[in-house]
Amino acid sequence: MYRPDNPERRPGGEMVDVTGPAGQEHSPEAARLAQKSAQEFAAGNLGKAQKLAGDSALAVAYTHLQRIVGVMAVALPFVLFFGNWALTGNEFESSISAYYHTPMGSVFVGVLWALGVFFLSYNYRPLPGFNLDNKLSTLASVAAVCVAVFPTTSDASVSTRSEQNIGIVHMISAGVLFTLLAVFALFLFPKSSGEMTPQKRRRNLVYRICGVVMAAAILSMFPSQLAPDSWHLFLVLETISVLAFGISWLIKGGFLGILADEEPTVVPSGGSA
Repeated sequence: MYRPDNPERRPGGEMVDVTGPAGQEHSPEAARLAQKSAQEFAAGNLGKAQKLAGDSALAVAYTHLQRIVGVMAVALPFVLFFGNWALTGNEFESSISAYYHTPMGSVFVGVLWALGVFFLSYNYRPLPGFNLDNKLSTLASVAAVCVAVFPTTSDASVSTRSEQNIGIVHMISAGVLFTLLAVFALFLFPKSSGEMTPQKRRRNLVYRICGVVMAAAILSMFPSQLAPDSWHLFLVLETISVLAFGISWLIKGGFLGILADEEPTVVPSGGSA
């Protein structure tokens, strides 16, 4: 096996960059994999180095997906609320799902389909140690699509038997989706295959707070049905849960560098550290 005199140089003369192009935001997992790739390259294990470099690039792609999902989740309630108010003058519906039956219905369905696609794409090829993420994100994709395809019953009319059955499928799908999102925040996002940095501890705290908020909101939705309709309590709890979900995915994706680990020093091509 080829071992270069300078272990950090490629045979063609380039240096192995740990983090990639300057200014590019990597997830901690991507940075860890890139660093391991450089170490394997330095040791002469070119096959392992290439695989780890590919995994690092994949982790960067997943990071961008996490940011997109987070932005869509945080924006969704406000887009529905203000969009419906601007178009109809109505203030609030009984739930986020009830906006399906308003002029904002296409936005609601479109976002859910987009989330379904992103969930399906997320971890389509699991990174080492993330197989469970792959399975649960696929299940979340199915649940998100079902929420979009099977709408909740309308508040403005008496529902037929078939509409009630469709509404039941909607509620079950929404419950599965919210539960899976809470599981991501409570158990999957806090996992770490690298060093437990101070920033990682802070991120884990945020994930768990978001997960607890989602779980509490989900459980509170059942007794909220007893509250007066004018309180819109179910809608409030749904909104809190969706925002917590969005925040956890934004933090996981390193949005704006919030609570992100410091990146390793980049080794310039053709130079020395």
